[in-house]
Amino acid sequence: MSAVFVRGLRRQYGDRVVIENLDLRIGEGEFVALLGESGCGKTTLLRALAGLDPIDGGHIDAPGKPAVVFQEHRLLPWTPLWQNVALGMETPEGRKAAIAALREVGLAGREEDWPRNLSGGQAQRVALARALVREPKLLLLDEPFAALDALTRIKMHVLIRELVARHRPGVLLVTHDVDEAVAIADRILVMREGRIAASYQVEGSTGLRDTLLQELGVESDTRAA
Repeated sequence: MSAVFVRGLRRQYGDRVVIENLDLRIGEGEFVALLGESGCGKTTLLRALAGLDPIDGGHIDAPGKPAVVFQEHRLLPWTPLWQNVALGMETPEGRKAAIAALREVGLAGREEDWPRNLSGGQAQRVALARALVREPKLLLLDEPFAALDALTRIKMHVLIRELVARHRPGVLLVTHDVDEAVAIADRILVMREGRIAASYQVEGSTGLRDTLLQELGVESDTRAA
């Protein structure tokens, strides 16, 4: 089963074509990372999949409404955590679901707390809870861990893998971090000039980090002994 199926996608701004004839399939429960140089179309693709931007050609088939987690948590500072998670579903059932989602991300008992009292990592945990509380088939992550310190990022990597294994959405992570992609993805795509230029399975791949760096035009920092 597919979380999203894209065929022949085209997106342009004026005369500038950003995405051209792009095909993509992400399976249910599959974690896909998307790498590429700045300006290659990664975020444009994510916004198209999220339904935030129109497309100029092709077809996107995604069951249900995707959930998105951005680099900035975008929490409402005047609203307690459970209401931030349950936006649009502030009913007794919605509150119960939000509290359960906060428990899943390690924030049990914090439902009445305020965003101002959270660290950066905790705020992103709330953003993840908000994304997953509606059980989306497709989860879109736009560099959500980029602003976190190294230790917090590692903890968030473990958490997102656990949540994806439990809820089974298809995931597309846009990132500039090759090590992050290798650490948490099942499959890594390299985007170049508006198309998917390469695809790599992570499991069992040797030398994948160096290969990806070469794909991105970066010389590996490893040296032979």
